[in-house]
Amino acid sequence: MRMSKLQFLAALSISIVAVSGFVAASADEVKTYEITIKDKAFTPNQITVKAGEPFRIKLTNANPMPVELESSKLGFEKVASGFSDILVNVRAQAPGTYTFFDDFHPKDTIGQVVVQ
Repeated sequence: MRMSKLQFLAALSISIVAVSGFVAASADEVKTYEITIKDKAFTPNQITVKAGEPFRIKLTNANPMPVELESSKLGFEKVASGFSDILVNVRAQAPGTYTFFDDFHPKDTIGQVVVQ
């Protein structure tokens, strides 16, 4: 049985809508954790996330100077200009404690992600 061009286009359209709806729903289900950095300190300086689930970190830079949010173990490195926000996507992690820091002040500005 052969499909007409119209039937093919209808099936293709339905498939695209179904897939894009799945992607949008999946993206909405990723939890975002908000952190602020001001005067070389993260608030909160520790977040707890679920093991095996991807998550996001939204960093608000409340300083006039840029900061660089970095974690080699979690796989991100991103600069936030002064008085701006950035969003970092993090892949699902195994249980453990992971460090993140401001790469411009790596010994002073440290935080942790606890994965349980």
